[in-house]
Amino acid sequence: MDRLDSEKETAQAQLASIKVQLRVVKQKVDKRSYLNDELRAQLISALAERDALGNECEAIKSQLHTISHDAEEMVAQYKTNVEAVEAHPKTTAEYVRQLSRRETLKEIHARDFDLSA
Repeated sequence: MDRLDSEKETAQAQLASIKVQLRVVKQKVDKRSYLNDELRAQLISALAERDALGNECEAIKSQLHTISHDAEEMVAQYKTNVEAVEAHPKTTAEYVRQLSRRETLKEIHARDFDLSA
């Protein structure tokens, strides 16, 4: 009987020890579960932020493409305008030169010089 009582007490002590160990393990699991949930929430938040930044990046790329296209059109128009402006003095100079020749020829003709000979 004493031996059975002793074994019973030993078994109860072991059971109590196992219950304590189980409680400690349960607390660790709960803590890790909480940390896991926290990390999961942070991951979801980071993924959402990444997606938002990706969308923003695409919008900026689209704006950049539009601005780049507009800039190319403006440069082409400016080149056309510069060519026209550069051509204008040449045309004007040629016109003035021909006008001067005409006036010179009129003056010579007015003085009765015959240049056909």
